[in-house]
Amino acid sequence: MATGLPEEIRRILPTLDRETIRETLFPGRRPRLLEIADTSLGRSGFLALPRFADELTHPGLAEDAATAADLAAAHGARTVSLAGMIPAHTGYGGALTPYLCSGVSLTTGHAVTAASVVRTTVAAVAAQGRSTSGRKLSECTVAILGVGSIGTSSLRLLLTEDDHRPARLILCDLPSAATRLAELAATLDVPTSIVLSAEGVYPADVIVAATSGGPGTLDVDRLRPGTILVDDSFPHCFDTGRALARMRERGDVLIAGGGLLDCGEIRQTVAEGLPAVAVQLPDAIASCRLESLLHAVRPELPLVTGPVTAELAAAYRSALDEAGIRAAPLHLLDQRL
Repeated sequence: MATGLPEEIRRILPTLDRETIRETLFPGRRPRLLEIADTSLGRSGFLALPRFADELTHPGLAEDAATAADLAAAHGARTVSLAGMIPAHTGYGGALTPYLCSGVSLTTGHAVTAASVVRTTVAAVAAQGRSTSGRKLSECTVAILGVGSIGTSSLRLLLTEDDHRPARLILCDLPSAATRLAELAATLDVPTSIVLSAEGVYPADVIVAATSGGPGTLDVDRLRPGTILVDDSFPHCFDTGRALARMRERGDVLIAGGGLLDCGEIRQTVAEGLPAVAVQLPDAIASCRLESLLHAVRPELPLVTGPVTAELAAAYRSALDEAGIRAAPLHLLDQRL
């Protein structure tokens, strides 16, 4: 919650208890508009729920999210994206329907997120290739850590790009997903292994992560030199401090966030009553947020209300291409790499 706030506020927040922070930032425990971004595609607002990340499984999430969606509609929004783990905990947004009072459209944000993950992965391999011997994704073993909606759609989208099809795949998820992984592997025309523990992804050249396992899922110190890790997990599936330290001190791996895109110049305005924030990636926008913007200006695009199909991902990728939207600069948190 404190990322990007002025230093004096970041010093104070750790000394406050949760309820004081919540009541200070969210009077009446209601969702709040935090920031507005004017982009080449139009205006977007960022609304936050009065919940900490580990409270998303607590009762009432659908009601809170519906209240936020109605607030967005009151500010003029035509389409609302559900960010982070909200889609996973609300049936891809379906649980909000009984509580919505406005006619605003809902989308999960997963289709554009999949496109963002693929673009960042391709960009990361290209960047590393420029500093090594011209490494190509088509020569790599790629592990997908977390084969849910985003992991699966990112994989399928990657496999449609002939120049970037991996040489080999590793699919990794929980043991309860074994049957589903086997069914998915049977549809792929790339040699594929299935592993049921994160231990099995360390041999990969490239790891694409989209898991809810938390910061203890991967140990960045165990990554082989030369490994590329692109992570769209919430929160990140590794210790970000140690990841930044390894890149700074050893420079032998590339660990990047996968969820931001560059849509050109953005003018950001912090909502009234909030302190100004320091923007570290000034022209980057969250991919899930960009999906609602795309749909608002291209209403013929289908809303994403379930697992992302290959067709959905391809439709939004084409819309991104037509709008000239690229991967954001390689980064981890607010640090450019």
